[in-house]
Amino acid sequence: MPDWKPEGRVKDPEALKRFRLAHVGEPCDLCELRPGTEAHHVQFRSQSGDDVESNLLWLCAVCHGSRHGVRVILHDSG
Repeated sequence: MPDWKPEGRVKDPEALKRFRLAHVGEPCDLCELRPGTEAHHVQFRSQSGDDVESNLLWLCAVCHGSRHGVRVILHDSG
């Protein structure tokens, strides 16, 4: 699954790493139906958003994609 955040815009990679590790296994902050897998910036980094927990949401791929105008289709692995 793509990371919607270009690496060149990462201001504090260690903060993002800590955020991801602290939220592994938690549900998506928006739908709460699927596990969260991606950090999303409420105020985008392209708009000077920081890599701080108060500016981050923990989202599943579907909700994260929808925040960026991308349609994500999940395939049944069964």
